[in-house]
Amino acid sequence: MKLIAWDFDGTLVDSRPLIEVGMAHTLDALGQPRSVMQEWLKYVGLPLEAGIRNTFEPLGLDGATVLKAYRGFGHREHEHLLQPFEGIPDLLAELQGRGQRMAVVTSKRRVPLLRQMAPWAWESLFDPIITPDEVTQGKPHPESLERLQALSGLGPEDILMVGDTPFDLDMARAAGVPSLAVGHGFYPQEALAACGPRAYAPNTAALRDILLAWSM
Repeated sequence: MKLIAWDFDGTLVDSRPLIEVGMAHTLDALGQPRSVMQEWLKYVGLPLEAGIRNTFEPLGLDGATVLKAYRGFGHREHEHLLQPFEGIPDLLAELQGRGQRMAVVTSKRRVPLLRQMAPWAWESLFDPIITPDEVTQGKPHPESLERLQALSGLGPEDILMVGDTPFDLDMARAAGVPSLAVGHGFYPQEALAACGPRAYAPNTAALRDILLAWSM
């Protein structure tokens, strides 16, 4: 394992409170019931536009209209709701201290991603950072990991994708990259197991044990 490729939301940070408050605003603005939230959460991990399309087009709503309502919420003013999972900052620092190469492969756009990393000075930990701004096809298409291979000069067997959604794991499988599923994000273990991860970590302590063992 020469390079760990991290997902961001649901893997490194608990973004559920921010995602839920933003979608609650959107549903209210559109006059939709809050019960739609559960359908929306099924697509967390996809690029925003894809999640909106999958959730709202079956309801007869235009994606552009939903996106405008969603962006009408003050996400930036509420980013204090987004916090690292317990133990993640220490784990990242420990891995960095061991010389472990790390990258981020996310469905979040680059500008908000870097802004949200800033409070913990994380940007310098990851090289490269792959967002939807660098690819033409988002998760679960393998393009993001293929670009990571091209930029890092590594083969798929040298990379480990760590993520909390089936979209992360399906992307890894399509790219021929081993994956590690984490259970503190948005999806239950059975949904992740169906995507063929190499291992499952229910919490940060288990994640640390696995990564340190594999990086030795």
